[in-house]
Amino acid sequence: MTIKEIAQQLNLSSGTVSKALNNAADISEETKKLVCEYAKKVGYRATKALGNRIALLYQFMQTNYQNQLFFSVSTAFSIAASNSEYEIVTDILANKDEKFDLNEYMDNNHFAGAFVLGVNFDSPVYSQLQNAKYPLVLLDMYIPFNPSISSVGGENTASIQQAIHYLKDMGHTKIGFLSGEQQSFVASERLAAYILSISSIGIKLNTDYIYYGDFTRECGAEAAKHFASTDVTAILCASDMMAIGLIDGLNRQGIRIPDDISVIGFDDLELLRYTQYDLTTLRQDFVKLGEAAFFQLHNLIKGKSSKRISIPCELIKRGTVRKLNETKSAPPRE
Repeated sequence: MTIKEIAQQLNLSSGTVSKALNNAADISEETKKLVCEYAKKVGYRATKALGNRIALLYQFMQTNYQNQLFFSVSTAFSIAASNSEYEIVTDILANKDEKFDLNEYMDNNHFAGAFVLGVNFDSPVYSQLQNAKYPLVLLDMYIPFNPSISSVGGENTASIQQAIHYLKDMGHTKIGFLSGEQQSFVASERLAAYILSISSIGIKLNTDYIYYGDFTRECGAEAAKHFASTDVTAILCASDMMAIGLIDGLNRQGIRIPDDISVIGFDDLELLRYTQYDLTTLRQDFVKLGEAAFFQLHNLIKGKSSKRISIPCELIKRGTVRKLNETKSAPPRE
């Protein structure tokens, strides 16, 4: 009997059954007991063969932005993997000591491959990726020239370009950019896309319009102090969390959104969709990212060539961008 068949008999998802059999922390004890007792009853034995044991590895999970993004992507990855009868083991690489060796770790744990989230240029494991011997898929990180490594992420260049063109169409030419941490591949790519995009439509680069953050809400609030001293009319942010921090910070200084400054985020995090921010943003498809990560890892394990997969983002127009030639009166003071 397979995990899928057990799930059908117990009216549970394959992902829940897989987690219960692997003693995952986010499954109730009652469900674990139900699944394990039934699996024992029907004679199910988890496959420990090299080709069916994969890892879900987190390098860092330090911010709300990363927690929300990683949870959504890894959930989709785990469901796809469980449906294909893979055993999934989750671990946090940040807890490893300085002598940690990625190839040795993969070998000792009999992993056929791994999906790795949260790797930056300054991550301890980054220097080992070029010589990684096991199939790996990286989220929002690209390692060229290693045939064992694929990567998945949002289509940053086209997405940023779409947002910049939208702002230009709305009359904005003084467009700021709130970037993520400089050691982040995805932040660097989005910043490069911003520079390329404004140049392509004839807007001269003004370095005063760029602020380097760290993907947190707090840095967005700090960035508000910087942008308040400039003449920007719109700000494109490399993440939603920074965008809402920026909006809060600007509001505290009496700067109204979008009346005085328009703001666009990046991600469309579900926890922000129905809030008072009504944030215009670039929506990433986290389910597609997770599923693409699994199928890339599956293909690598089966001996297929590595790829870099970019999932298109969608511009979601809400209430934080206005057209410059439209005037809005200030709300009445109480």
